[in-house]
Amino acid sequence: MKKPLILLAILALTTGAIAQENAAKLALAREAISAMQADKMFDGLVGQMKQMATQSMPLSATATPEERQKAEQLQTKIIDLSLESAKGMIAKMDHIYAEIYSEAELGAMKTFFLSSEGKSMLAKQPQVMAKLMPLVQDMQRDLMPKMQALMQEAKGSASTPIPAAAPAAKATVPASKP
Repeated sequence: MKKPLILLAILALTTGAIAQENAAKLALAREAISAMQADKMFDGLVGQMKQMATQSMPLSATATPEERQKAEQLQTKIIDLSLESAKGMIAKMDHIYAEIYSEAELGAMKTFFLSSEGKSMLAKQPQVMAKLMPLVQDMQRDLMPKMQALMQEAKGSASTPIPAAAPAAKATVPASKP
């Protein structure tokens, strides 16, 4: 009878110690993420997201002021929804970081991002993103016709239906091979 009680006591103490260790590591993960200013990075992307949304949903030159206003309102709602969702994801990052990184790694991240070099890196991220966005857009423009051609080719030879892709501007479909 004494053995089960001793085992339960050891298990309870071990579980309590693990919970305290996990809480400390989770707090360190939160501090590292806070030092990275992850939430501010998303705030800084708002202008870039608006620009991308405007480019992806161009209005015709004959659009009325009311149509333009409705389009702007829709874009704002989409951006707000995206940012809210992203911030919700950031709120869950601490558990992932605590699970994956060691306490030493979390401490090093926190130290780096609180250093002058880390702060400089974070301050320059919007500039990096601004320069990357056109590259990403070019890549997407180049890939869309190629992906659509692959979809068409697969659709022609597939026995199971493949969803149709949206038509792309200037899409060139290579001639099918006999």
